[in-house]
Amino acid sequence: MTVPPKRRTRRSIPAVLMRAGTSKGLFLHRAHLPPSESDWAAPLLAIMGSRYQDVRQIDGVGGASSVTSKVAVVSPSDRAGVDVDYTFVQVAVGDETIDLTGNCGNMCAGVGPFAIQEGLVPVPISPVPRVDRRSVDVRIFNTNTERLIVESVEVDEDGHVVEDGPYRIPGVKGPGSEIKVAFVDPAGSMTSALFPTGRRSERIHVEHGDGLIPPFSVEVTLIDAANPFVIVDADTLPALIRSQPRDSPLSLEVAESIRRIGAVHMGLAATVEAAALVRGTPKLVYVSRPPAATPLSAVLRGKEDETADQPDVQVLAYSMGRPHPSLQLTGGVGLASAVAVEGTVANRLSKKGKMMGLPLVDGLPPSPERTPSPSSLHDGQGSSLWGARVPEEAIPDTQVLAKRNIRLAHSSGVMEVENWMRPDGERGLEIDRCIVSRTARRLFEGNVFYYA
Repeated sequence: MTVPPKRRTRRSIPAVLMRAGTSKGLFLHRAHLPPSESDWAAPLLAIMGSRYQDVRQIDGVGGASSVTSKVAVVSPSDRAGVDVDYTFVQVAVGDETIDLTGNCGNMCAGVGPFAIQEGLVPVPISPVPRVDRRSVDVRIFNTNTERLIVESVEVDEDGHVVEDGPYRIPGVKGPGSEIKVAFVDPAGSMTSALFPTGRRSERIHVEHGDGLIPPFSVEVTLIDAANPFVIVDADTLPALIRSQPRDSPLSLEVAESIRRIGAVHMGLAATVEAAALVRGTPKLVYVSRPPAATPLSAVLRGKEDETADQPDVQVLAYSMGRPHPSLQLTGGVGLASAVAVEGTVANRLSKKGKMMGLPLVDGLPPSPERTPSPSSLHDGQGSSLWGARVPEEAIPDTQVLAKRNIRLAHSSGVMEVENWMRPDGERGLEIDRCIVSRTARRLFEGNVFYYA
């Protein structure tokens, strides 16, 4: 007698779908998932549609790309001075795996609004509002990288999140309300060091192994700021790869080979075979000098200074083995940090791209004014930069900071990063924080169904 197959059980989880920065994904309460993260794979793969290695994710709510197959898990935090804990989950497309090794800055941009909308961060309402709109500080602890992120979210006089506004970001057609995302002390998110190998640039040897390309070496900066990144000088790639489309099979294979070798050098994997099992980190970016601005182009744009809008570097980012449609937010943090530090690949290319005579800030200004650290601004009563409570012992002394606005050109436009550096007695300069502006909005809410 044939035994009928056991029927699966339909289950549901309350969920919110949000567009956050240039990503889209589900936002879940941690209380609605199994207590152990090791048990998250089965429900999340089924929910997003990655079961049975479906590259279309047709039987789930994923969007069949790395930027639309993401999950943010949020919970109230019991950490001093922190509002919510946030865990990022990258759900693979076409593979039955999830990755919790790194953070997603774009998804993080939705955590502040989500936390306010879900009542995880109470917003005091004045009986006599003085202004129609104001910003609320949400302090977020990312459990993947164990780093603090502070978001400035606009709310109206009733304490509701304001989603609509005039601010635009490359990669999103419509405007929205500006959300300032500040990555505090981003260095060493997974390796405990800004430069895990102790070098600001180095050459790594690559043996691709398919016979089409002989062994070669590329100039790289291995940096860990917000996420670990392998930053490659694109000019040092083999000529055959430079001439290939960025998404050709050969280009993708070479990019992945470089990423895996970089993972081994950074201490994130013991072997290249082990590095192949973790697709989310480290991430890979190719960097080249931006096209030089000309006086004529400046006149056409109505700019007196032809270098005013000049990007620092041109970037091609990869995500989960595919070209990224724009640039990861954490990629903006890592690249801006590299541009700001003397001796890195990005810093050198930025110098090449600048027109003669334009100074580049590689250290503190010669006569800097004393500027309070963005992580130490407070009212003397334990309030932070935007008003959230922080414990007094967590407030450092006022420091001298150097600020630089860094522009990163990518395929969808230009990302602007506000980079703050502080002096460090042993290491010279340290990254105090990087601030990037995003937009986000809630798309739908309800229950997402899946079969166990």
